[in-house]
Amino acid sequence: MPAALKKVPGGKTIKVEIWTKEGRIDKVLISGDFFAYPPEALEELEGALVGVEASPDAVRRVVKAFKGKLKVVGASLDDIAELVVQALREV
Repeated sequence: MPAALKKVPGGKTIKVEIWTKEGRIDKVLISGDFFAYPPEALEELEGALVGVEASPDAVRRVVKAFKGKLKVVGASLDDIAELVVQALREV
């Protein structure tokens, strides 16, 4: 399973594991030592990425839609989007 890991300068660690099938995201797992509020919104983001075309633009659109819905303490939504895209390069 392709994965990407990042230590945010002055912040926390984020890890993204990703599975694809037929050019689309089949499953994504976002973990690390950061805090997400509300916690269920992180699971919603993972679910929203399932079925999305495995392309940087599509991933960034989905993650951007969570601005205001999900607050990530110790990292940012941009960090998460960057890692999902990075993990997709490993596919």
